[in-house]
Formats: sequence, C-alpha cells, structure tokens
Amino acid sequence: MIVCHCHGVTDREIRASVQNGARTCADVADACGASSGCGGCTSLVAEIVQGERRRLAVVRNDAAASPLACLVSLSEGSGAFQPA
Repeated sequence: MIVCHCHGVTDREIRASVQNGARTCADVADACGASSGCGGCTSLVAEIVQGERRRLAVVRNDAAASPLACLVSLSEGSGAFQPA
C-alpha cells in the first residue's frame, strides 16, 4: 500500500528501511523519502517504523532463545562443543 503519496513510498519500502537500519522517521525519510514531503503521512510512517522494530525485536529474541543458538554460543565460547 502506498503510504507516502508525495514520493510514492510503500509500507514495504518503509519496513525494508527499518530492516536495513532505519530507527526513526527521519532515518526512513533519508533512506526512502517517506514523510519528507508534505508531512501528511508522518504518523503512519511512525506507526509502521515502531511496528517493524517490535517485530524485529521478537524475531531476534526468538532466534536467540532457539536450541541451535545455544549450541552456537557454546561452541563459540569454548572453541568447540564437547558433549559430557
């Protein structure tokens, strides 16, 4: 869906900007132009940015809690995984 009509920016482009490091509306504006025109989409851009940041935090926490992540951290900490 087009969020910023001034620059033709979609919600997917905004989410991709966040996935690539944008953390604020200003970061998104620098990355893809959304919310840098008339400002009418600023609140929606902010909502999308916050939602994507929350989603990424959950994804990262789920990955860190996985059994494979535990094995990786064990092998990195001691040089190699040594079963007892």
